[in-house]
Amino acid sequence: MNDDRRSDLLFGTVSFSGIGGFQEKLVSDLLENGIPVRKLRFSGAEISGEVSPFDYYKTASLARKNGVKIRAGKRRGLYFTLYRYRTRSGLYAGLLTFILMISVMQTRVLDISYDGEAVPLEINPILEECGIKIGTSISDINFSQAEQRIMLEVPGCAWADVSCEGFRLKVEVHKGIDVPEIEGTEPRNIVASRSAVIVSQTVRKGGAMVTVGSGVNAGDLLVSGVVHDGGDNIMFIHSDAEIIGEFTETQEFFVPYRETVQRAEGEQKRFDYLIFGDDEYPLFFGSAFAENSLYSEETRLILNGNVKIRTAIYTAYVEKEIERSPEACVSELKKQMSLFVENFYNDLEIVTSNERYYPEEEGIRVLVDYTLRGNIAKPVDIEMP
Repeated sequence: MNDDRRSDLLFGTVSFSGIGGFQEKLVSDLLENGIPVRKLRFSGAEISGEVSPFDYYKTASLARKNGVKIRAGKRRGLYFTLYRYRTRSGLYAGLLTFILMISVMQTRVLDISYDGEAVPLEINPILEECGIKIGTSISDINFSQAEQRIMLEVPGCAWADVSCEGFRLKVEVHKGIDVPEIEGTEPRNIVASRSAVIVSQTVRKGGAMVTVGSGVNAGDLLVSGVVHDGGDNIMFIHSDAEIIGEFTETQEFFVPYRETVQRAEGEQKRFDYLIFGDDEYPLFFGSAFAENSLYSEETRLILNGNVKIRTAIYTAYVEKEIERSPEACVSELKKQMSLFVENFYNDLEIVTSNERYYPEEEGIRVLVDYTLRGNIAKPVDIEMP
């Protein structure tokens, strides 16, 4: 079936039913004339189906030719919706204005997006020097020049791409991968990175200087890179070991009863975008931004899901005085301790933790004694004479 004829069905359909005549011959004639028919059905002596509104009169003509008495039924789709409002000139004027507005928007930069490792504070000054900013005509942009400037001026930039997708300027930057530091073969000792009690040790190269159960101070020698070969010779080697030590640390946390905080509960600014396929069109003028605000967005479907509206929401932060009960303070302290452990003790094993709470006039303070285990081996190069 011709794609153009198939697309006619997107504008709407007319259902029909007919009786008598040569119904099979009617279907053959419809196919020969390239007329797509949906929901074609034979029920007893009746034939029914749906065709495009542009094909209905041809269908009726072919039905008469084959002796089929045909009757039109329900009419659905965009074609009939527009026909219903054919006398409302304001509606078509608005639609035409909208189309013109979109056409104009497509010729100028209305938004800049950043991808990869592109940082707006680094990229924006370079773009402005190249004459690129919100409102710049897309036809005037020298994309190659912008890419070259970014490659030269952004530290560590390995690849850059500046392109336009509709009205949006897209800047993508990728920096080079840092070459991993390859462990050398220079002679070295291994010392303690902190004071601890040795729990276990695995010495792969070098001479062990401590035993399990012994205590060490920060900087003490754990594994020596200076070893004897069994005779009178001394060798300097690249020590390698994993030394697990157990140690304690005390951390302090405090939560006040009264505090001024910033909450995203202020005025909301909403900016709507029309999304059709892969294209996105702003339904506003200017830039979508609000200072000191929390950003969120929501999307809703319209026109049977073929078109979407995306709403960018900026909710202003406002200062708010809050008061906490002792129970609320303890709950907040638990959150602080959990976040601290996640950020700072992620690579350590927590053997025990002892919490000591101290209610004060201004709030509640807690001291936590952590017993921790981890690798305390610290490589130190041997200075050769």
